[in-house]
Amino acid sequence: MKYDFVNELGYLALATRLKRISEAMVHSGRDMYKTLGLDIEPNWFLIFKLLQKYEQLSVMEMASKLHFSHPSVISLVNKMEANGYLESAPDKSDSRKRQFRLSEKAHLNIPEFEKVWTAGTIGVQNLFQDNSFLDQLEAIEIQLSQIDFKERTLNELANE
Repeated sequence: MKYDFVNELGYLALATRLKRISEAMVHSGRDMYKTLGLDIEPNWFLIFKLLQKYEQLSVMEMASKLHFSHPSVISLVNKMEANGYLESAPDKSDSRKRQFRLSEKAHLNIPEFEKVWTAGTIGVQNLFQDNSFLDQLEAIEIQLSQIDFKERTLNELANE
C-alpha cells in the first residue's frame, strides 16, 4: 500500500477515514447500480427498508428512526419520489406534513434490489475477520451519544 498521510495521523483522523470509506463505498455502489441498470442511489436502501417495515412515515419519523437530520431525509425522499419509488399524501392530523409510502414501482423492483443488497452485505462481511467491528462501531456510537466529541476534547483540555 502506498504512503497515506491520513493513516499516519491515527485517531486524530478517525472521522476522515470513516468518511473516506463511506464515500468510496457510495461511489462504487453508484457505479454498481449503473452497471446493473438499476436507477437507484446507494443510500436509498435505508428508506426502502424503513418503509418496508413501517409502511408509511413522515419525514420527521424517518429522521428520528435513522438518526439523520431532517434536511438529509427530505433530500432522499424528494429524489426517490421524483424517480417514482415513493408516493406521498398529506398527513391526516397535520396538513403541513406528508406521509410517505413505497410506490407500486418500488414494490415491483424490491425483489431485484434485495438480491443486490444481500450480495452487498455478504461482500462487506467478507472484509472482516470477525463480527467485532459492528459491535465496536455500536459501542462508539453509544459512547458518543452520551458524551460527544466536543465534550470529550474539552474534558481532556481541562485535565492538562
